[in-house]
Amino acid sequence: MKKYMSLLNNSTKTEIKFGTDGWRAVISKDFNFDNLTKLASAIALFIKSNERKNIEVYNIDYNNYPNASYKVNYRDYSYGVAVGYDFRFMSEVYAKHVSEILSAFEIPVYLSSYNCSTPALSLATYKNYCAGIMITASHNPYYYNGLKYKAEYGGSSTPEMTKLIEYYLANLTINNNLKPNYNLIKEIDFNSIYLNELLKFIDIERIKNYILKNNILIVIDYMYGVLANSFREVINLESNIVEINNYRNPYFGGKSPEPIPSNLKDLENLVNMVGDNAIGFAFDGDGDRIFARTKDYWITPHEILPILALHLIKNKKWDGKLVRTMPTSTKLKRIGDHFNTQTIEVPVGFKYIADLFIKDNILIGGEESGGIGFKNHIPERDSLLNSLFILEFLSYENIKPNQLINYLHNFTKESYCYRYDYHFESIEQQQEYFNKLKSNIDLLKTILEGEIEVKDYIRVKKDDYNWLMLRPSGTEPLIRIYSEANTFNQAKNLIDSLLNKIKT
Repeated sequence: MKKYMSLLNNSTKTEIKFGTDGWRAVISKDFNFDNLTKLASAIALFIKSNERKNIEVYNIDYNNYPNASYKVNYRDYSYGVAVGYDFRFMSEVYAKHVSEILSAFEIPVYLSSYNCSTPALSLATYKNYCAGIMITASHNPYYYNGLKYKAEYGGSSTPEMTKLIEYYLANLTINNNLKPNYNLIKEIDFNSIYLNELLKFIDIERIKNYILKNNILIVIDYMYGVLANSFREVINLESNIVEINNYRNPYFGGKSPEPIPSNLKDLENLVNMVGDNAIGFAFDGDGDRIFARTKDYWITPHEILPILALHLIKNKKWDGKLVRTMPTSTKLKRIGDHFNTQTIEVPVGFKYIADLFIKDNILIGGEESGGIGFKNHIPERDSLLNSLFILEFLSYENIKPNQLINYLHNFTKESYCYRYDYHFESIEQQQEYFNKLKSNIDLLKTILEGEIEVKDYIRVKKDDYNWLMLRPSGTEPLIRIYSEANTFNQAKNLIDSLLNKIKT
């Protein structure tokens, strides 16, 4: 609450500007009906504009990209816009307001009949509509809400799309007489469509047999998020599934709905009580990020991404290149090297992965924060499908959950990652401090010897097993600090040593 009041009382006006995945802001300060009306109007103008069809992504010559995982087909505004919303405070009200604004521009709107996940909204968009809008602030603290824009291929907006939306926003003439056309607003059940789609990708009977034969217990922490109770709908095994925090709580229990160890103590305790045969999964607020736990190990996105790549290549026989964002473990590259498959490194933001999905044969792409997407589905993150693929992998390899990390290391060798979030009172303080660090690069050389790269991030890289990286968040007033090393203690010590230097 203290943090919220500090942000609320900050007199600096926040510009509506998309970060790595849409716009997020503090509720009642900048995330309000006036700003939402402006942004929805700008999106409506963009969707109906002639400029939209001239965007590069709609003019890809697929003769040059015959193996692209997803091929984009332009759809005009008559196809309509899918609108979804999560469990955050007033999300359904904001979604209805956005729908009304879009309809006032004579754009058909298909509004989710119930709270839905971002993957469900993205899938619906990919199958039927010209665009998707999701009301969510993802894993941000409870006092945020936001808006994600999805293009007709179901993935994040490209930088070119974002710039055009911001152009219309900057040049918007306020119209106080917008009249919603309720005849253009229809409710659709996106959740059922999504859950049925997942069954096409996994061998559900194989997973059930593995669970029953080995007496596996699965613990699901929904973190009060929008996927609540969905796992049981897919795998209906009452005695082998325990679900916690599986109801709507816009306060998220006083924690951010971000699946990281400090927020998952209940999940950890339940898994540890059961032992080797237990595995726990946690999903973020809008259902696109994942974390996992076995008795002895946190299975972070740094491990989940290579585990899934290993499964899709080895067991599912899928092909394609691998993609990782910069702060993500190089274990994925080692899986690629093992199977003679190329691994591509991209900047932070799933939109960079989505851009490759529509231009190249990409098998899997993922980021440190837990967002992982595949070919053959949608070029978007999907935590529920991730968890099902992990269970399917266990069933193929016939190993217990607690053996998962050691099994992975047979292919990648050992290395471990660590992350620390350095918080500030405002975005302005964050940027000022980060600029000071950029002007004092020699400080980093005392922590780790290696190649230094300075852009909108700072990275020191000794080799694939040893690196340190700092990056200001695009949505919160904090700097994320990442590391990887041969042991967990070494990875943690890299960041601890840095903190000791910059805090003095």
